[in-house]
Amino acid sequence: MSNPGFLQRVWPDMCAAYRDAALGRACLDLQERYNVDVPLLLVLCIADRVGHGIAAENLDALVIESEDWRAAAIEPLRRARQAMKGRFTAPSEQALRDDIKRLELEAERLHVQRLAEAFPPAGGEGGVAASQYLALRGVPTDIATQFLQTFDIAYDAQVAPVVALD
Repeated sequence: MSNPGFLQRVWPDMCAAYRDAALGRACLDLQERYNVDVPLLLVLCIADRVGHGIAAENLDALVIESEDWRAAAIEPLRRARQAMKGRFTAPSEQALRDDIKRLELEAERLHVQRLAEAFPPAGGEGGVAASQYLALRGVPTDIATQFLQTFDIAYDAQVAPVVALD
């Protein structure tokens, strides 16, 4: 990783951007409709924003790395949490679901940390990694463009002011 600030800022920047309701909805829509890995997508969006290009072969390696972690750690927790929703309502059952949700979020944080640590040195054309990933997932160009605009708005509103203060 040639940009040490990227590693330190990627998780807090993602969380800040994701607080934007429109971005959250757009991310969940892409996840449900196109099986997009939201943490990977947001890492790529942030890399694009900071001008950290990635070569196509390195993007492919990140996608494979991402799929392995997601299948082993995140998806089982998500399935358990979703299966419990609305079905188990006793306080102790709700507490268990909350614990699973917390573990799912921690698995996503570790996923982002793993991606940031594995992120290759700058290379390839900058600013296009997120759109390339969305194309790999089969997201139509107009939907991808709309998502990237939504991300930019959220980033500019939620992240850029904080980064400027640093």
